[in-house]
Amino acid sequence: MVKIIAMGDEITFSEKILSQIIDRQERFFINYSSAQLNEKEMTRHAQEIVAEYESYLSQNPRDENALILFGKFLRKVGQEEHAAEYFLEADKINPKLAVVKQQLANFLIEKNRPVDAFPLLILTIQLNPQEAVYHFQLGNFLFLFEKELVSEKIFTNLSAQSFMHRCFFEAKSLQPNNFDFQLRYAQSFFDYPDSNKSRALIAWKQIENNFPDRTKTERDYFKLCQAKVLLELNRKEDASELIKTVSSTALKQSKDSLLLKVHNREKANSPTQKTKKKKKSSFNWNHKNFIPSDPHLERLRKLTGRLIEEKMLSELRSDAIKASYDQSGQIKLELTNLPK
Repeated sequence: MVKIIAMGDEITFSEKILSQIIDRQERFFINYSSAQLNEKEMTRHAQEIVAEYESYLSQNPRDENALILFGKFLRKVGQEEHAAEYFLEADKINPKLAVVKQQLANFLIEKNRPVDAFPLLILTIQLNPQEAVYHFQLGNFLFLFEKELVSEKIFTNLSAQSFMHRCFFEAKSLQPNNFDFQLRYAQSFFDYPDSNKSRALIAWKQIENNFPDRTKTERDYFKLCQAKVLLELNRKEDASELIKTVSSTALKQSKDSLLLKVHNREKANSPTQKTKKKKKSSFNWNHKNFIPSDPHLERLRKLTGRLIEEKMLSELRSDAIKASYDQSGQIKLELTNLPK
């Protein structure tokens, strides 16, 4: 194979070509995000990138890195079915790549096949147990699709919740400075009824101490979460004092609900209330609005109940590609199967 010398390091000619394709791809998305390309120009540049990938792969059909990169490019422009073809090809060449399992799992989830995606997500943490994001994604997957997994008798509710909780623990342990991982771990105590409440209190205090630069609303949210745990530990006086320090307008309803719960408990424990039926609290804890973003979850949140026919083996033709924008302003490339 032809080799060239660059900056004292020996690289192959193929590696240089692939690097040039990646550079062009990055410029394409930069130009798109800054609206520097009109639709016609965007279509032309996309066609050229697709053609360059295809040309490269015709000469290097077993380059798993190129297959993955091309698959990711196609996913990013809305061609999930065609992307899956290249991920499958990479998987045939090297079945021990966690990132490929992850991409194929995402594809199956988008097709409303979460049960089929589950073993692939398990493989990601088996193949690369030190990658925190794989544990984080699996935890979120278990949170979103607990019902489906229980329905298929893969888990009971409690075993799914326990596994989810452990996944978030692994993610936060591998990356202790990652705020999203720490927050989701602390939140998972509320999603798993049998979790250790004393450890939950420690987790929320650690977030408050380790991330002091968060917004006022976020810091108040941490306090309310601590207060909720304190109530579960029957420490209502400590909970009440903490709740009263919360002043964020956005959290007023949650604050009032927690205070109501404190008062209800106080009444239930008073001698005059022993013979009366305990009033049910109107408190409805919903921390989902505070769940941190996961780059792999954006598509999951948009799942519909509609199954989409898979075209795993359809041929990608670069001369049949057309660019468009969907309603959310995201780039989409439509491929039309033209006769050979």
